[in-house]
Amino acid sequence: MLHLGSSWTPNIDRLAADGVMLTQHLAAASLCTPSRAAFLTGRYPLRSGKWHLGLNCESSEDHCHHPLNHGFDLFYGMPFSMMGDCLPSDISEKRVILERQVNVCCHIVALAALTLALGKLTRLTPGSWTPVVCSALAAALLFLCSCVLSPLIAHADCFLMRNRTITEQPMRFHRTTALMLREVSSFLKRNKQGPFLLFVSFLHVHSPLITTEPFRGRSLHGRYGDNVEEMDWMVGQVLDVLDTEGLSNGTLVYFSSDHGGSLEAHFGNQQYGGWNGIYKGGTVWKVHFVTPVFQPDGAGACYNRMVCPCFGDQVTHHEPPLLFDLSRDPSEAHPLTPDTEPLFHQVVERVKEAVRDHQQTLSPVPLQLDRLDNVWKPWLQPCCGQFPLCWCDREADPQ
Repeated sequence: MLHLGSSWTPNIDRLAADGVMLTQHLAAASLCTPSRAAFLTGRYPLRSGKWHLGLNCESSEDHCHHPLNHGFDLFYGMPFSMMGDCLPSDISEKRVILERQVNVCCHIVALAALTLALGKLTRLTPGSWTPVVCSALAAALLFLCSCVLSPLIAHADCFLMRNRTITEQPMRFHRTTALMLREVSSFLKRNKQGPFLLFVSFLHVHSPLITTEPFRGRSLHGRYGDNVEEMDWMVGQVLDVLDTEGLSNGTLVYFSSDHGGSLEAHFGNQQYGGWNGIYKGGTVWKVHFVTPVFQPDGAGACYNRMVCPCFGDQVTHHEPPLLFDLSRDPSEAHPLTPDTEPLFHQVVERVKEAVRDHQQTLSPVPLQLDRLDNVWKPWLQPCCGQFPLCWCDREADPQ
């Protein structure tokens, strides 16, 4: 990340100037979780997977999927995702799906209530008004659920933990940056006498681009630019602690993004998820066996939700697969055919052979995408306080 004639990211530029730039250092996946799993293990994410979708298995405090149970000695941060769930005003795939289902049920029940009411008023439906009243109340309850889903999800899913203890629920994002930096500084000071590994996952520049007041409107590049500049400042704060504690010369600092921009991220009519461009990391041939069902068609992204699904009726399987020559068609706009590319069959067969070899090395794993395993279970809900009034603030305001 380099500035172009202006000091947008002086601290990241300082790392680049004093260190090594990895210009062919490619993310292993286009999503946070598999990309970071690959970074931590040095393996393709499909080889090791991610150890959880959630935090608990049988009860709200068993923490079977907690980082401390999977190789980490200390943990401070968000155990869940920033996928738009933390701000009621932001786009959230979880909320979109839940609200869509609740709204459909609400409309059906409301239509049933209206039909029954018309039947009673026109004397076409015998009996009492009890079904009409019950249907109307059910429709009103579903409508209320749809309205309160956003704040409830933000309250339930967005919290801070120190090791196994919830310290803040819900999160107060105006001070999260300072809390994270305080924790980093404390860790470095405690461990400066011995070897250490500190893995810092900034909430920047992940959507919904939460930026503190001093950096809002500071850049010339909207919300995304503001968030980048604050992240650069945070990098500088970490480097300053290393300097102050005399650790700079003996510490390897590695800075990386986990993947490219989220094209679907937007606020109103403003897209703030970045632009991934046409650069494909030096490859020449690109073969697609499966492609997402983009919304709208041809958009190259799934704007009706936060992330393009990769299974079921949300993808299109291609046989023969789609083949592109990225040296001539870097934007993948014109798939090749045997008539337009003499090497078509040779390239496709070679890639198919590589796919077969790869699939033979895989072992079956439990399905993680079925509906039953991905619905909210109250008994697994992490809660600071008495459920369902999950609220606490055990973090002293950082200076």
